[in-house]
Amino acid sequence: MSMRLLRLAALSAIVLTVRVASAEEGVLYWMVGEGATVTGGDPNSQSIKAYLDTYVAATEGSWSAARVRVIGGDSDTFLDLYSSPTVSTPGEDGIAFDDFGGVWGAGTPDGIQSAISKGSPEYSFILELGNVTDSSWTTVAQSSSMTYTQLVDAGYIRPSFNMNPPASAIWTPDSFQAVPEPSGGLLTLMGVALLALRRRRMGEVA
Repeated sequence: MSMRLLRLAALSAIVLTVRVASAEEGVLYWMVGEGATVTGGDPNSQSIKAYLDTYVAATEGSWSAARVRVIGGDSDTFLDLYSSPTVSTPGEDGIAFDDFGGVWGAGTPDGIQSAISKGSPEYSFILELGNVTDSSWTTVAQSSSMTYTQLVDAGYIRPSFNMNPPASAIWTPDSFQAVPEPSGGLLTLMGVALLALRRRRMGEVA
């Protein structure tokens, strides 16, 4: 998805949807703001903007985005993005971070509306932060997971849409855990293991 479309979606107070197992329908409100921090990176703790800017600076033509991963059922999925009730884009593309109305973040300042059709307590939700290009998404940090029941109890899932929800109704994690790229040492170990496997197979053939 192009940067232009991502911006348009975020500016439109996006609606998102996911199909899950039985329960009441509702709307999940969420956003990611500048006040959040990322731990586990280098340095260990830093602002979310500083952390994401590092990846953007290192990858030409990339940008930062956020998406909601849904864990449950046969496989994980993502909340689809809706710029209107009938116009959607795939959720795995995420919502771009930018300066919307003077507020840096994804879905700020009014939050992203996420219609959960038939939500179930056995499903969990994670906010993922990614470094994105036109052809790929790389997850670089993620929030702690919250179950459907926890989101309902916290007031983040409500029965109807509101284009300007109160701040208390928006799921806005203030802490994310870094998802580091494979280290050089790990890559070396993987290479050695593959080489050993190849030699073993060649020995069996001989």
